[in-house]
Amino acid sequence: MATFAKPENALKRAEELINVGQKQAALQALHDLITSKRYRAWQKTLEKIMFKYVELCVDMRKGRYAKDGLIQYRIVCQQVNVNSLEEVTNLLKMLGRRN
Repeated sequence: MATFAKPENALKRAEELINVGQKQAALQALHDLITSKRYRAWQKTLEKIMFKYVELCVDMRKGRYAKDGLIQYRIVCQQVNVNSLEEVTNLLKMLGRRN
């Protein structure tokens, strides 16, 4: 499990891994960040990370990962920005219907 100083670095690393065809490693990097207790304050970057995370989960058909990530994200944003959680779940539903 790699720790990142900033969440932006994890997103950048995941995109690099996706570009070289290592989607599983990218998903694991984002999952580790989302489930980490280090990033418990909501920030816009976490929303972008969740969009990429959900996209990867649907693409790879990893329902358990998607569920775990959404539960952790709900804990992070339920007090601050519920609309962000709604946007992420809407993206999950939209991508799920498309596949």
